[in-house]
Amino acid sequence: MIQPRLLVIDDDQAHREGMVLMLEDESYQVDQADSGESALELIRRHSYDLVVTDYKMQKIDGMELLKIINDSNPLLKVIMVTGYGSIEKAVEAIHLGAIDYITKPVDPKKLKSVIRQALEIPALEEVPAAETKTLPDRYIHFGEIIGRSKAVKDTINKINEIADIDVPVLVFGESGTGKELVARAIHSSSKRREEAFIAVNTGAIAKDLILSELFGHEKGAFTGAVDQKKGKFEEANNGTLFLDEISTMSEHVQIALLRVLENNTIDRVGGKRAIPVNVRIVAATNENLEQCIADGRFREDLYYRLNVYAIELAPLRERTEDIPLLCDYFIRKFNNEFGKSVKGIAEDAMQFLQSYSWPGNIRELRNVVLRAMIPAKEKINKRNLPDMVVKGGGRGEEIRFQAGTPLPEIERESIIKTLKKVRGNKLKAAELLGISRRSLYNKIEDYDIRDEEFGG
Repeated sequence: MIQPRLLVIDDDQAHREGMVLMLEDESYQVDQADSGESALELIRRHSYDLVVTDYKMQKIDGMELLKIINDSNPLLKVIMVTGYGSIEKAVEAIHLGAIDYITKPVDPKKLKSVIRQALEIPALEEVPAAETKTLPDRYIHFGEIIGRSKAVKDTINKINEIADIDVPVLVFGESGTGKELVARAIHSSSKRREEAFIAVNTGAIAKDLILSELFGHEKGAFTGAVDQKKGKFEEANNGTLFLDEISTMSEHVQIALLRVLENNTIDRVGGKRAIPVNVRIVAATNENLEQCIADGRFREDLYYRLNVYAIELAPLRERTEDIPLLCDYFIRKFNNEFGKSVKGIAEDAMQFLQSYSWPGNIRELRNVVLRAMIPAKEKINKRNLPDMVVKGGGRGEEIRFQAGTPLPEIERESIIKTLKKVRGNKLKAAELLGISRRSLYNKIEDYDIRDEEFGG
């Protein structure tokens, strides 16, 4: 079997040779060039399957090189390597024809994965015209934030705007819209990127354990505390701490969090001294916190401390043009992970996917694609999709409310209807609602939902 031939271009010898060795270990044929000029000469003399080029180079930089390649050899795939904080250039490279980009310092696993995916997929120009409409248009790909809708572009612009401004960020969005992906993108684009990123779903932690999880505890602080334990704040010191489902936190936890934001210190459970911490907080919620404040469930002073900069994520049903792109990404990902060879989604199946309401958003779409790929042969078709997506457009039972209905009433009714739909199966209900099973149990308790209300 003839191995793909790659060209690596970087005027930094150490970076260039590091990538070359990395790719040769994968059995690729790899040539290298230390400038845009020498790269063009090699491209004229040889046939390459893919080019990996640094953006910042003397004379002919990566962007100019990309333009020349697109004009002279439009079938040649190009991956751009760019420094953190240069997201605008990365997006511009995608618009100019690059198939993807990698940020420095280059993650070997990421580079190898992107190259494998690129070499498995034929360029759009090589596909017969009758098949092109099943392929996605060029799209923005920032980590796993994927799409070409205005909502995705706005989100990436906001990440770039706030990444290096070291203030708390509050991310709003329905369950499954990618709030943690946004938090990770902020961290990886910030000055803290070399430090730890710690994610905590506060709604998934038992209420009597959350103080210990966040702030740690001393030996003997409570029954079962047989050793001293560091909490998530200490683990994330100098890095970023992502707190999801913050509306589920009890008032005493909210007070403790407010104290950290004010003093940059924590108190371990059972501890007698304040411990200084330097942590950037990115918090997220799927609830309207202003309504939570009005209901007495969330502290107003904490809200303003966290809401220095807000990012609101659109639900998938409002960005359906991104569904083919996300499906394409998931299919490539699962093909690579599980050794499958699914080539896409049939047109009739895509129509159902784009008409479904996606209450679980991107997380639910990912699970649907994975499930559909298991029985799929060449392409995912209508028969491979779950009944909930196909029947009635997947919209499910409609729930009507008058304008001004308090959000807790809406959420309570949604939980009851979902539990009825799955005949009381709380694991399935949590999956459909896009929340953890622990969060569902907490909400059932908070809203005093009884078994007889959903036939449990």
